Amino acid sequence: MRILVVEDDPGVRGTATRMLEYLGHAVDAVAGGDEAERAADSAPFDVVLTDQRLPGVPGHRVVERLRRRLPGLNAVIMSGDLHHDELAAGAADGRWRLLAKPFDFDSLTAQLAGLEVPYSRSA
Repeated sequence: MRILVVEDDPGVRGTATRMLEYLGHAVDAVAGGDEAERAADSAPFDVVLTDQRLPGVPGHRVVERLRRRLPGLNAVIMSGDLHHDELAAGAADGRWRLLAKPFDFDSLTAQLAGLEVPYSRSA
C-alpha cells in the first residue's frame, strides 16, 4: 500500500514511517494538513494515517479534504483521546479507523488489516 503519514511530532512521524516501511509499504510523511494536500496532488495514496491534533486543521478535517481528491482513500486517525465525539462518530459509521496513542507495531498492523487498496496495484 501507499501510505501518507501526517504527524507534527517528528519522533512519532519517524517511528510510524519506519514501522510501515518494515511492513513493506511505500510511505510519504508530512507534518501537517497543508503538506498532506500538496502530497496528495502529486501521488495517489491508499491510506492516510493522521494525528487528530495537528496545528491548524484537525486530522479528521485533513481526511475530508484529502478524500475530495482521492475518494477511495482509507483513513486511520491517531489520538490519545478516542472518546472525542467527532472521532467516535466517524469510526462508528466507517469513515475512518482509530488508533490509540501511544501505539505499538501490533496495533498499527491491526488497523491496516483488511483495508482495500484503491490506487496501488496489488502485488
